[in-house]
Amino acid sequence: MPKIFVELNTPSWIIDSAIFSVPEVENIFRLKLTGHYLSYHSLHTSAMKDRNSKQSREHIRYLVRVFWIDLELRNHRYPNANTIAEHFEITSKTAQRTLDFMKDQLKMPIAYSAEHRGWYYYEPYFGLVTVEMTEGELITILLAEKLLRQYRGTALGGQIEQAVSKILQALTNSLSIDFKSMTDAYSFEAPATTEINFETMRSLDRAISSQKRISMKYYVASRGELSDRQVDPLHIRNFAGEWYLIAWDHLRKAPRDFLVSRIRELNVTKEHFDWPKDFNMDEYLNQGFGMIRGLQPIQVEIVFDEYQSRWMRERSKFHPTEEREELPDGRLRVRMQVTALDGVKRFVMQYGAHVEVIQPEELRKMIREEIESMQAIYNNRRTGCEVENDT
Repeated sequence: MPKIFVELNTPSWIIDSAIFSVPEVENIFRLKLTGHYLSYHSLHTSAMKDRNSKQSREHIRYLVRVFWIDLELRNHRYPNANTIAEHFEITSKTAQRTLDFMKDQLKMPIAYSAEHRGWYYYEPYFGLVTVEMTEGELITILLAEKLLRQYRGTALGGQIEQAVSKILQALTNSLSIDFKSMTDAYSFEAPATTEINFETMRSLDRAISSQKRISMKYYVASRGELSDRQVDPLHIRNFAGEWYLIAWDHLRKAPRDFLVSRIRELNVTKEHFDWPKDFNMDEYLNQGFGMIRGLQPIQVEIVFDEYQSRWMRERSKFHPTEEREELPDGRLRVRMQVTALDGVKRFVMQYGAHVEVIQPEELRKMIREEIESMQAIYNNRRTGCEVENDT
């Protein structure tokens, strides 16, 4: 299976900054600058005779300069036309044309600093990256895009489609793959999720990266009211298609989970925060069941009947602490340790009479009460939608 190699920092495949030196393989790839993207064009070895053409050499020289300037920019060395010209033994005008090409054609976020007398990235996390991608990995990108279509029509969905589009425009000319047929062969049905604001997600990401405290108005669904919160954002987690902010809540003096879609207003402050002492994110994530957490560990034991066990064996673990035991009669025993029972109750009830809670007794009681409430509803023959006639 062919691979695409684009090595930016160690250009060992370049001879005299002009042509490639590559092994004799059936398919090789030449990098070519086209428009706003770096696109990869497949060549058969028989076509290597064209590699010395004037146009190809000029493309590669441009490419070498772009990669070198990118490295200088990321190392905060503030290159300018003179330093670039000296390094490549070219004129300052040619060096400046390369900078203009990066800024105007490649749309790279570079600007001139009068203070440092050189160029810099004004977006701190920008930088060209090394790409090594197989056909299968390209297919994975497309499948991921299809999976993420649950966000189509939302602000986040638009950003996802734009990002994937850029990747594909840069790469799809490289390999002979019928992407349309491939994507038509797969489909996903995602669960219904709440809509989130992309600007909120981007602000949260920046706050987490820079460790800046945030203030927000958060809708508390259980009370049906807004709450003002000051929190230290630590982590963003996706569970069952929903996005959650895990943060240190100054109101509760403890870590809490906040559904991102319920954040009504958000302000990233200038106040820096430190990571909570002795707080371990992995341990925290493993404590709850789903996104429901408590304080004290609770040992849970449930048993699936022989019928349902056939399907449960095929599934991966329901919880990180889970232990499974095969019983002689074909049933499956599952033990796990959680800190809250509401999530486990919902999980168990979806399997109806095919599963039994063995312990704790508190969980058995919760399920009995839920069943009794349901019986009260369904024993009443009225549908709840009937309207009495006044006549």
